[in-house]
Amino acid sequence: MAAARSIEVKVGLLVLVAGGLLVALVLVMGGVHLGKRFPVAVDFNNPGGLQGGAPVKIAGVKVGQVDRLEFRGPQVDPRTGRSALVRVHIEVDERYRRELHSDAAFYVTTQGVLGEQFLAIDPGSATQPQLDLSRPVEGIDPPRIDLFLARAYSLLDDTVTALRTNRRQIGTMVDDLSGILHDSRDVLHRNTGRIDSILENTDRAIRDADGLVNAARDRYVDGVQARRIIQRAESILTTIDREAPPLSREARALMARLDHIAQGVGDPQIQDLQRTLREVRTLTERANTVMTDVQAVSTRVRAGQGTVGALLMDEEIYDDLQEMIRDLKHNPWKFFWRE
Repeated sequence: MAAARSIEVKVGLLVLVAGGLLVALVLVMGGVHLGKRFPVAVDFNNPGGLQGGAPVKIAGVKVGQVDRLEFRGPQVDPRTGRSALVRVHIEVDERYRRELHSDAAFYVTTQGVLGEQFLAIDPGSATQPQLDLSRPVEGIDPPRIDLFLARAYSLLDDTVTALRTNRRQIGTMVDDLSGILHDSRDVLHRNTGRIDSILENTDRAIRDADGLVNAARDRYVDGVQARRIIQRAESILTTIDREAPPLSREARALMARLDHIAQGVGDPQIQDLQRTLREVRTLTERANTVMTDVQAVSTRVRAGQGTVGALLMDEEIYDDLQEMIRDLKHNPWKFFWRE
């Protein structure tokens, strides 16, 4: 009797242990976490093949898992002011809350090339404030390899179709291109010497131009004359800078005096000035008339016209006068007695 009861107790213990192990295995395989976690909502336009229960990792370390995916459509969230087709709800272990900063990045990646997809978190810079978890954060969409392959296949299909449709035109174009290359080769062979001469002349022209540039730089940039011109310009600018303020002050003082004089001049003074200007204008006109007459007389004298002109311009009269003066010097008695 006691032996049978002992066997039953052992069997019961074995069943309990097996049940406990089974429950533990189910919990482990199901990803059930008994610790405290906090939720984070991440918006994606296309999270790729991410599924619920996928791990969430920071620097390769699992810190949580994906709870569920919510399709929202094109509606705009008033909390964020943007629309997202899919919102991914994740749960992260509480001890990693302080590691998420405002510049954190959430993106979908895979373990290897074809491995399981998971949500990776770049926690951001430690100098930034902590991430605001009261509203959803914006995630980075994964690259669409399937979309890229579909578009590449469509492009290749269009290319093949175009080649098949335009086979004759492409053949003609290839023949024309071959002819052009053949003709170009013949032209190059026939004009090899001329091309070499052109290249030599070009090289010589480049060397001459370089020499001219160096000579111009030595003469007009680095030369003594250029430095002298620069020194003179600096001296002139220094003089202007030194003399300009006093001249400006004197000009302002002169303008102030003229303004004061203009304010003190009344109507009688203005009339006197106008009368004086008219008299000056009359005198100027008379002086111009006199100068015109003098120019006319001078012209007649130069031409030898009139008594004075004949006296000054006629050499015979000049010689006679000179002879008479010489005779009077030798015979002064002729002033009183004429033969």
